[in-house]
Amino acid sequence: MTPPDQNNIANTPYVVKPLPPDQISPKSVVLTVLKLKNVVRRNWKVLVVLLLIGGIGGFIYDLTHEKKPLYNASITFNLGGGSGGSNFGELGALAGAFGLSSGAPDANIFVGDNFQIYAKSRPVVEKTLMRTVKINGQDTLLIDYYIQHSGIRDEEWEESDSLRAFAFRKGKKTEEFNRQEQLAMSDIYTRIKSEMSVQQPERKSSFMEIRASMQDEQLTAVFLSTHLETIEEDYRKKQTKKTREMLDLLDNRADSLARVLTGTESRLAQYIDQNQQVVAAQGRINETKLTRNSTFLSTLYYQALQSADNMRLSLIREAPLFTIIEPVTFPLYREIVTTNGKQIGIALALLLSFLIIFFRETYRSVMREE
Repeated sequence: MTPPDQNNIANTPYVVKPLPPDQISPKSVVLTVLKLKNVVRRNWKVLVVLLLIGGIGGFIYDLTHEKKPLYNASITFNLGGGSGGSNFGELGALAGAFGLSSGAPDANIFVGDNFQIYAKSRPVVEKTLMRTVKINGQDTLLIDYYIQHSGIRDEEWEESDSLRAFAFRKGKKTEEFNRQEQLAMSDIYTRIKSEMSVQQPERKSSFMEIRASMQDEQLTAVFLSTHLETIEEDYRKKQTKKTREMLDLLDNRADSLARVLTGTESRLAQYIDQNQQVVAAQGRINETKLTRNSTFLSTLYYQALQSADNMRLSLIREAPLFTIIEPVTFPLYREIVTTNGKQIGIALALLLSFLIIFFRETYRSVMREE
């Protein structure tokens, strides 16, 4: 067998195997970078001009849509003091507040998540807004002050002349509102619902916290304080409803007994005056009956008064106690709300410039091939 010729081996070209499709050679990377460099060199003016236009447009948008600063405030309080329920009911409410209840949800609206929903409900917020408060030494309707200083007239009501000049009447109940007042209250409540929150700072704590963020410092503080007062009054009214009904019943009974007792005593005194010299048995029997009725009615009357006094003491024991842990303190935290028009304008300009450069280079490549 003859050995292969060395010259033939030396002259035989090497076979270069192509790289797998999942690998990139350094040469291709360098060529790609050079191509991109040339593309940027040819189109840098387009890129710079579009970025300037986008940045200037976003800056103008930020100036024309500048938002007012927000003032943040909060009140931390503890709800307790009522002792109207049984021991088991109190333990159940305590377990529900800590999330340990294993049975059906607690029906008490002032426990756990129920209270958070209740505190932001529309009826309670409406009661707060329709209260007269003292701001800067003047008595004013809170909802009118809110319309003037919350920014709703310049934002939600910007295109409505009737709403911009609208004001509520003092002493008017919500069920007496006309259609325009209902629409205005609906818009205000929708805005307030996004401006306030009710939460539990710590899950293992019984404290609650009400927060608000509005465009006026005085409005934020007054609204929070007034809203907590409204919740406390409404809570007291609902929590002691049965006791107050029983107290009214006892007061009416005592008044009725007092009227009957007064009439009986008057007849007895009149009978004694008219029959002082009478010694007949029939006269003595009538006098004895009136005396007995008067004594019996007196006993019932004093028992009714005592029961009413006990019920008043029970009403005091059942009344809830709102203990404010952290009140609103001035100055409030001032939050500057900025718009992102400039960043969005630059991002859109960059995207548009990439599209324009892509189409320009594609067209340039097609024309070169032709």
